[in-house]
Amino acid sequence: MGQTMLVIGALTMLAMLTLSVNGTFISAISTGLEAQAQLNALSIAQTLLDEILARDFDEVVTGGQLAYGDTAFTPTANFGPDASGEQLNAGLLATILGNANCDTSYQSKAKFDDVDDYDGYQRAVSDSVLGWFYVASRVSYASETYPDSLKSDRTHYKVVRVTVMHPNLPTDYDGNVISTSLQDIAIYRRYF
Repeated sequence: MGQTMLVIGALTMLAMLTLSVNGTFISAISTGLEAQAQLNALSIAQTLLDEILARDFDEVVTGGQLAYGDTAFTPTANFGPDASGEQLNAGLLATILGNANCDTSYQSKAKFDDVDDYDGYQRAVSDSVLGWFYVASRVSYASETYPDSLKSDRTHYKVVRVTVMHPNLPTDYDGNVISTSLQDIAIYRRYF
């Protein structure tokens, strides 16, 4: 009877040790996936931000044209692709993913020619390890003196914000995924 109690006690301790080790492994894997997702999300966001900022400031200044006043720029209500040649073809994969507005082949690189074409733009980016990342961008005018202050009036400053979502990104206390966002300012130099 005494040896049976010792064996039961030893098995109980072994089971507790096994649970503890498994919990540590799961925690380490989860932390590793979060870290990898964060790094990939930052890289994806920076890639799209660089693509956007490489474009001309506004449709009226594409091809080397000059604008001498704020009123020449595109009104906020007209942000997004300008003409039928800039419209994206929603791919089959985007439809399967449940978002028919996603650009999975990055047509934006060839079709968009100015910063505000990317307002409301969405992209799905595939990663061989973590799967699909969902990217969205917003463009709005900003104040010259307070760039974080968004404006509906036209200015020489456009704030570009890129947001990336993925289920492996960190979550808040309620379990909601915290998206990764980057922003920068496109500036039209008014002194020629």
